[in-house]
Amino acid sequence: MNDRAVEGTRGFMFFLYYITLANSSWHWVTVSPMKILPVAIISTLIIESLSIGKSSGISNNKKTFMVVSLANLFSFLAPYLFRAYSFIPTSGRFSLSAAFNKGPFYIVLTGYLVLTLVVELPIVYILLKKEARNKLKLFVSILASNIITTLLVAFFERLICKGLW
Repeated sequence: MNDRAVEGTRGFMFFLYYITLANSSWHWVTVSPMKILPVAIISTLIIESLSIGKSSGISNNKKTFMVVSLANLFSFLAPYLFRAYSFIPTSGRFSLSAAFNKGPFYIVLTGYLVLTLVVELPIVYILLKKEARNKLKLFVSILASNIITTLLVAFFERLICKGLW
């Protein structure tokens, strides 16, 4: 065997070495994002409801809170519904349980911000535009509060929740 063949074999063996050490089980080292979810939900609802209500001049705080809660419920479930759908090719069925429990995943990613805006913005705007004194401020406050809360949740999630393969 010439030197080039031996060198190529070493590189191939080195590559296989890393593959054989791979672990296919994801686990959270600190805490799962699902454990901090209640705090994230409560803080998100409070921040969004207050900022949308105050900045757009909506006097009905209860309605604002209910609409924001409904929109957040839809935007929270949407990524998990897509994830459950993605399990069909591998498991042969739509699995909402697997979508919540199989890792690795983070609840908040860039795609989640986009999905949140696509889902929440129209729901909140349509249901609250008659209550708002200023429709432009309503639109901007929905947009800004969703961006802020999503970034805050993502930041604290990455700070608190650590996992590895």
